[in-house]
Amino acid sequence: MVSNVKVANHFFFLYTDWRKNDREFQMKKRIIGLDILRDIGVIFIFLYHFCIEYINLANGTDPIMPSVNYFANIWARPASLFLFIISGYALMYNHENEIPVKDYYLRRFKGLFIPFYIAYTMMFLAYFAVNNVAAGSTSPLYFFVFTILGVDAMVQEMTGGLGFYLIGEWFMSCIVICYVVFPLFAKLIKRFKYLVLAILIAWSAFLLFGCNIFPIQVEHNPLFVLLYFYVGMLLYDLVGRKQISQNIRIICTVISVVIFVFLLLAGYTAIFSVVLNQPFEIICAIWSIAMFIAIRDVDINPEKKFYRVITYISGISWNIILVHHMIIILLFKHYDISLYSRRETFTLSILSFALTWVAAIVVRNLSRIVRNALYG
Repeated sequence: MVSNVKVANHFFFLYTDWRKNDREFQMKKRIIGLDILRDIGVIFIFLYHFCIEYINLANGTDPIMPSVNYFANIWARPASLFLFIISGYALMYNHENEIPVKDYYLRRFKGLFIPFYIAYTMMFLAYFAVNNVAAGSTSPLYFFVFTILGVDAMVQEMTGGLGFYLIGEWFMSCIVICYVVFPLFAKLIKRFKYLVLAILIAWSAFLLFGCNIFPIQVEHNPLFVLLYFYVGMLLYDLVGRKQISQNIRIICTVISVVIFVFLLLAGYTAIFSVVLNQPFEIICAIWSIAMFIAIRDVDINPEKKFYRVITYISGISWNIILVHHMIIILLFKHYDISLYSRRETFTLSILSFALTWVAAIVVRNLSRIVRNALYG
């Protein structure tokens, strides 16, 4: 006859094992709201770059494009900001602050730099094929080290054009710095969470409203963007995996809609004056945080096709960010659009999207092959 102690121990181990599996499930549970935000981000960043290059690089004359560009720009900045917020939140959500620092940096390298190197190689060859000149051919070779480090966009902006920059935008430079300081932030947030927040707010305000002491656009400065990354970490520290109350989500949804409508009216009517760069940054900061809170807990049945579309786009979003802008630039350099009708411009946008999609898939698949070959 089995003793009561043995039975109790048996059920204790069963319960412990169940709790362990439940924690692992919770850790791996996908937050579809963050996927939606990533999708919004990558869509409007793509649209903004297509419009701005149509106007500035290709000298397009379609009178509707500045209006479309304004609409895309309304979304492009907050879209960029909540991508940083998501990055900080996701690292905390995945408990990467609890793993050894060496393992953390290895994970970031595999997820960030391997796709970057593959995408860069592809775009380097495409750039040569279209322009018949190698990227960075007039720059000192040692500048290529900044490309290897992923900060070449920042260096090129600081040096007035030197370097081998091709892909990743200012976003790559900023996210590299954010990932580098994450272990430090993860330690500071345990004891000095609000002090660090206050320092970052004061520092960012100084750069934005006081004196920009760096030869780089303030909004592209990694030391400015760190605030948004830290806000993402802080949101997880404060909220964690708990559901955000419906009232707070409704309030944040209303805030988001009001800001969007205000910016539309400011840009397309004479009701409000156009918002200047500095106030626009503050508005976008509020908007991005409000959207994050409003959308994070959106619930969609994983069996729905819409769910799979959202997660698919989110899954290749980083690869799209890497390759899309250079593909757009190369197309505008290759084709003369001076006689394009609106229909042909739209067709070119579809071609840009299709080529970006294919390139993103190739980068994703090659990245998997390289990771498996290097790390098993």
